[in-house]
Order: sequence, then C-alpha cells, then structure tokens
Amino acid sequence: MMEQKSKDWFEIRRWKLTASNWQAIWNVWKWLDTYVVEVMSDYYSSWVEDNFISRDMQKGIDLEPLAREEYELVTGNKVTEVGFIEYDEYVWCSPDGLVGEDGWVEIKCLKDTNYFKIILNGESEIDTKHIWQMQMNMLITGRQWWDYVVYCPNYERNIITFRIYPDSKQQAKLLEWFEIGKQKIEAIKKIIGTPNKVEKIIVTDDDKKNELF
Repeated sequence: MMEQKSKDWFEIRRWKLTASNWQAIWNVWKWLDTYVVEVMSDYYSSWVEDNFISRDMQKGIDLEPLAREEYELVTGNKVTEVGFIEYDEYVWCSPDGLVGEDGWVEIKCLKDTNYFKIILNGESEIDTKHIWQMQMNMLITGRQWWDYVVYCPNYERNIITFRIYPDSKQQAKLLEWFEIGKQKIEAIKKIIGTPNKVEKIIVTDDDKKNELF
C-alpha cells in the first residue's frame, strides 16, 4: 500500500482532480477553470515544491491515528488504511480508511471551538465541503456509507460519529463536473502536447532561501 502524503503519493496526485479539492468541484462555474489550470501547470512543470503543512494540519496528522484507534474501540469496526482509489485517469480520492465490505471512514481532528459546535448542534455543523468530499468518495469507491468522525482529545466525550449515505442528486452533479473538468484537461493537452520527460526538481525550504531570479 502506498502511504498517504508520501513523496510517491504526492507525485501520482499531481494532475488529478481530487475529492479534497472540493471548492473547484462544488463551485464549478467559479473555480473549475482556475483549478484545472493549477493542476495542468503542475503537470507540465519540472519544478516540484515541498507540500506546505501548517501547524494545524500537522496536529491533525498526528492525532489521526489516535482518532482511528478510538473509533475502532467505540464502534467495533476495523479500519483498513488505503493509499488512494482511482475513478479514472483524471479523478481519484484518498479516503482515511476502509470499513468492512460497504463502508469507509473520514476522520477530522477539530479545534476545541469547532468540536464544541458539533456537540451543541450535531450534524448541521458538518462543513459543506466535507459533505461534498464524502459524496465524491462514495461515488468513486461505490461504497454504501461513510462514517464522518470528529475527534478532539480535550473533551471527555472525545469522538462523535455521523453516518453519511449517498445522495443521488449530488453525485449526478459530480459526474457532470467530472466530465467538464476532464474536457478542460484534454483541451489543454491538445494545445500543449505531452510534456518532455525531465527529472523533477525537489525544492526544500533551504533552497528557497537561496533562490536567485
């Protein structure tokens, strides 16, 4: 299994339309053109920049194994991690884990305030972008349900799970937008052609300090 967020994982992901980039998929008319240009710019460029991870992102990465263990303990479900799932040449997703024959799990490690809002208001506090992300994941994988897990170790009740099911209307929209995105990618490839096979230049933070333009 390819590890998520590894060098190889980022390399394969370079010119895919991904579930995590929900803004472009959801706000198709406003964002898709920009998103496709970004994806294809990366595809043709030999310049591979380090993927920035903020402090909050790193905290989520560090807490995710604890959240997964807690989910398994509370639900009795065994989670199997995966690298990525391809829908086709241009579309993929990288879920947090497989559950049984029909389910998957999406884990979000939240700040105290956002977690407390979930405690108070329940499912209505789920970020819309995460709903679209899960619908796209279910469409790509063919799974029948998705456990949306929120975790915060600072509360006695430190984990809350919501089961999300496929929405046929949302998924029909996603299929439409997949096609629009793929057509835009193909149009760019026809104009520019296939990129030359060049060695990728990996840029580190130290390199950036010494850049000369």
